[in-house]
Amino acid sequence: MNPTTDTDSDTGGSLDVPAVPETVTAAAPIQLDKEEAPTVLGKLRTLVQEKTRFEPHDITPLGEEDALQEFSLQANYALEARFEQRVINGYFAPSGSDCRCGPHEVGALAHAQEKDRLRRAAGKLDAALRQAGQAYDGVAAGLYLPHAVKHWHLDTCSNCHGKGRISCHTCHGATTETCWSCHGGRTVSCDAYGCYGSGKVSCSYCSGSGTVSEQVTDYITVQVPTTTYSNGSSHTSYHSETRPQYRTEYRSCYHCSYGKVSCSTCHGAGNVNCGTCRASGSVTCRTCSGVGDLRCNPCDGSGKVGNAAWVDVHVAPGYSVSLPKQAPDDARRIRDKESVHSLAAIASSVALAKVSIYNEDQPQEVDALYAGKLRIVRLDAACNAEKHHLVAYGTDLRWLTLDDIVEKLLRGDLKALSDALAGSADDGLFSAHVQGLLTPLRDVAASELNADVIESVLGGETEHAHVDVVSSEYAQNVRTCVLGALRQVYTRLAKQFWWKSALAALAVAIATWFFAGRGMAALAGLLVAGAGYWLFNRKVKAVLSEALGGEQQAERAMRIAGKGRRNQLAQVLILAPASLAVLAASYGLPVRVPAAAAPQSAALASAPVAPHAPAVPPQEASMPKALKLYDNGDKVQALAMLDSLVGKGDANAYGLYGWMLLMGEGQPGPATAPTAQQRQARQVAAKPLVGKGLVKGDSYALAAKGVMLAEGWQEPRNVQRGIDLLKQAAHKGNLQAMHVLGLYHVRGQPIPVNHKEARKWFTLAADKGSAGDIYNLGLMDWEGAGLKRPDRASAMQRWKIAAAMGEERAIKAVAQGQP
Repeated sequence: MNPTTDTDSDTGGSLDVPAVPETVTAAAPIQLDKEEAPTVLGKLRTLVQEKTRFEPHDITPLGEEDALQEFSLQANYALEARFEQRVINGYFAPSGSDCRCGPHEVGALAHAQEKDRLRRAAGKLDAALRQAGQAYDGVAAGLYLPHAVKHWHLDTCSNCHGKGRISCHTCHGATTETCWSCHGGRTVSCDAYGCYGSGKVSCSYCSGSGTVSEQVTDYITVQVPTTTYSNGSSHTSYHSETRPQYRTEYRSCYHCSYGKVSCSTCHGAGNVNCGTCRASGSVTCRTCSGVGDLRCNPCDGSGKVGNAAWVDVHVAPGYSVSLPKQAPDDARRIRDKESVHSLAAIASSVALAKVSIYNEDQPQEVDALYAGKLRIVRLDAACNAEKHHLVAYGTDLRWLTLDDIVEKLLRGDLKALSDALAGSADDGLFSAHVQGLLTPLRDVAASELNADVIESVLGGETEHAHVDVVSSEYAQNVRTCVLGALRQVYTRLAKQFWWKSALAALAVAIATWFFAGRGMAALAGLLVAGAGYWLFNRKVKAVLSEALGGEQQAERAMRIAGKGRRNQLAQVLILAPASLAVLAASYGLPVRVPAAAAPQSAALASAPVAPHAPAVPPQEASMPKALKLYDNGDKVQALAMLDSLVGKGDANAYGLYGWMLLMGEGQPGPATAPTAQQRQARQVAAKPLVGKGLVKGDSYALAAKGVMLAEGWQEPRNVQRGIDLLKQAAHKGNLQAMHVLGLYHVRGQPIPVNHKEARKWFTLAADKGSAGDIYNLGLMDWEGAGLKRPDRASAMQRWKIAAAMGEERAIKAVAQGQP
């Protein structure tokens, strides 16, 4: 079936073109444009000029052979006659060429057409392949020759006897069915509360006990003594008094019989009329909707069913390329490297040679043989006193081999950089000189090809850039050397700069402390540390720009260093000392109380207010003031004021007071983890207050009740109800409810993890000014929770905002560069 193989000697050959020696008369630079590269030598020199720092005249031609290699492209088309058969009904509409036949002839007559359809398909395919301008791959896989005739037959449907309708199998034509509630009995058991079919309910007077109590008053006489004092002596006299005495008596309830009375719904019968069928015992049939019959499925209501059959011819093309037996090795390498269609696309010519049809009686295959010619150019050239053999092919002159001619040009620069790196290892730990690395780094970076290779390797591509020009070994070596040199440049410049950044940040922090206190001092110092890192990058860019010959080259080198993570040590050297110095100074400096602060604030700082003791005069306590203190973070003072308001019976204070007791907020003394007994005591104390706050619809009471239900604190655990209450509180603007909902969704307890919902609630809380939730959003950005990938820049921006608001975790995260 495949007559063309590598052993066919009459289908191949090569046309040798005598090489014309080229003489170089001068060593002047050769300027080439991209459009002017008609030869392999021109293409090679263009590559050297555009992608390396070397000049085109470094390549000297010795000889060139331009040949047309013949090859054979075989297209094999496998034909398949596919028998198709379908069930039809009375809605089938035959075309003019379709043939009606007997029920047993449908399949046989269709099968009988297979040979004829294959012959017709082979003839049509042969004519199409021989047509002028037909591409070798112009025939697509799939249906090639559709059927011309359908053989069909229809009979009366045996299921409905040609009527198209059948009797309903549920009601059997009666249009009604037995009621499913009363099962035809027309009455159902009474479902009134307490009755449930018994006909009796508990008496409302005695609550089902059968007895009632009444209070009886008895009067008794007692002797009451009276003592009088006169002249130092006493005299006691007695008199009688009648006093009432109360007692409770129980008697039988005269409204019921042993605690039960007749049910008012069923009047003691225990049953009531069925509401589904209205006490008729039957309902409209649900299957046929009261019609009594259904459409017949086999014939789809047409009354007729049958079969139709036909034959389609499908084609499956396959392609292969073969070379003559005497074809050179590089031609076989080209065939193995390129696909059939790629080889045909770059061939100089592809023309139909012959078409063969196998088995004329029932053809299954059609072969088309194409004769093609592929241009192969072989160039002998010299570079640095070494001879090289280069091979390119196709109309676009693709490289088969460059014989390492470009790689050897670049290796000299790479060796110089490698030697410089090896020498820098002996300079000592504190060496900060970079000049010895800049010259060899400039030579390597001046070749754009090196940067392309490094970026593709760092990008994780399966094949590095310019895979036909340089080897994988060279690609790894240039990546190692360039990244090592950039790391040395970054690190050594950081050694020159770090102490300046730390000193400036420390000075700004101390100066800010005099005017704004420790929090603002830490923030100002960290901002200066960040500015120092920005100035350091500017210095690196300036040094690299001067060394590499321009800002564009410097930016590309810095991008490569960042992608290869070779600037991290320098980042630590710049940011860590400055941040640590600022934080140490800000925490070590004493707390400065602003001059405008009231004396009462100083007293509160030195002597915390005891819980449940008013810290302000009672006449000054109000709910708006308590809320303002709570929102400002003065929770000890807020708790004391709320205690005073609750003692006066202010209903608006119950919700927030219950929340603070439940969560242990506003308690004086060092913050320590409560014991189980302390936690339970807080829950017991908060529960009645939360209940009173719920009556007013207080948002803090809703949030507290939601937490108690979700956690099972003093309540039967009901997570869904707890979450609903928290959402109600959050929709009322309660910041604490938003925070708790965000924590629940991000932690996955007591509800499943949902990063989208967590981000939603944290964002709402952050929009209301919650520094802690701004920090939480930064954590989610850092980890990529709810995002396609981590966004470290967004996380750091959020932490800076939270740090400016005084959030200690954010201040540490900004200083460390990570949470």
